[in-house]
Amino acid sequence: MSPPQDGDAPDGSAVGDGRAAGDGRASEVGGLPPMKDDGLPTLPTGEPVLQRWFVVTMLVLVPVALAVTVWAFLSIDRDPVTAAERRPAGGPQVTIARGEAMLAETQDAVAGPGCAQAIRLVGDAGSQAAAAAALEAACEVVDSGRHPEVREGLVAWIAGSGQLRIATFELAGVESSTRLEDDRLVMELNAKFQFEDAARAAPAVLHQLALLSDPAWPGEPVGVTTELAAARIQLEACRTLDLGEELPRGCRDVEELLDADDPAADLLEVGFRDDR
Repeated sequence: MSPPQDGDAPDGSAVGDGRAAGDGRASEVGGLPPMKDDGLPTLPTGEPVLQRWFVVTMLVLVPVALAVTVWAFLSIDRDPVTAAERRPAGGPQVTIARGEAMLAETQDAVAGPGCAQAIRLVGDAGSQAAAAAALEAACEVVDSGRHPEVREGLVAWIAGSGQLRIATFELAGVESSTRLEDDRLVMELNAKFQFEDAARAAPAVLHQLALLSDPAWPGEPVGVTTELAAARIQLEACRTLDLGEELPRGCRDVEELLDADDPAADLLEVGFRDDR
């Protein structure tokens, strides 16, 4: 018997070179179908885990679905929020609704400045400093005597053991609010004024002082005539006080409110009392 030649198995049978036939895919071994070579996962048998047409379809549909979702969201009609809706009446014990509020844990208190020395400024040192700056700027208008309503409101605030504190409002567009709390009249300023020149809060303080001149509040919602008068005082302060190049949001809102076709009707719709 002649010895086996190179390329022959020990039993004399021929052995292939194990390479592909030249079509770029592995040859069938052990009866398995050829492996796919397109980068997608396959089973041990060589079959794809997901059909190729399904994968391609999903790759096309995902961005299409995202585009349709964005288009649908942008196409929803939204009624614009009016200036009156951004400063709604709060009710019998709150001048302007501000939703829930986050308050400083510190309850330290110091006396206010100038015309408001009888008012207690409650909070940490930063809150007290911001409140003092706002009140000091507001006192300039109070002391001018141009608006008796704000002087009346200040007297009512002092008589109600008044306090001023800084708070983060749920209704972020509201800049100031006053409430009857534990038999005290507590005025609150939006915490945003802690992060800018707090004197810019003076128009918001004057707005609250004018609201406090309403003899029916607390007990009934603020009257619409009182709110209109307070809005005009606030707008004048916005135009006369040095508030920087860009006016506070409250100044822009009050200007929009007073420029409306029927401001009284707008205010009645958001809960102010009809005292006309």
